[in-house]
Amino acid sequence: MNPEEVDKLLFRGKPEETGPAKDTQMSLSLEQYKTYLKIFDGTSNRSQKSNEFFLGLNAAIIALLGYVETKSLPHANVVFMLVPFVGISICYSWYRMINSYSQLNRAKFKVIHRIEQRLPLALFETEWHALGRGRDPKKYVAFSKIERNIPLTFIALYALILLITLL
Repeated sequence: MNPEEVDKLLFRGKPEETGPAKDTQMSLSLEQYKTYLKIFDGTSNRSQKSNEFFLGLNAAIIALLGYVETKSLPHANVVFMLVPFVGISICYSWYRMINSYSQLNRAKFKVIHRIEQRLPLALFETEWHALGRGRDPKKYVAFSKIERNIPLTFIALYALILLITLL
């Protein structure tokens, strides 16, 4: 979505040039901006809680496999054959969720940047510029790019467990 499309959806009507209406409009815009930032923060918190949930779930699965291995339970091979498929499925969902939150945050930042063009300070835009707009990995690497490695690591671990079980 280009900046003009964002503006068309985001800003309604023609802004007043001066006077009380302009002050009221700016005040309302600032309140909406603050509310939007809280929503943005809430989305980031939900993403973090989602990661914690999936990490805990995978830790429990690995612990279960460790328990089954140490107790030499009957049908342990069946568990070691089936559980990695469950783990891989969970990790795939986790990976997709990370991508979804990344896309959602990217869209929210587009909106925030456009709003900031009408405010006295462009804090997020300035921060993004200072980080090289994400183009220089020495300055900034997106959290979601790093985050995606965790479910991929668990997928590799589950595949290795399955391979060892089959051999």
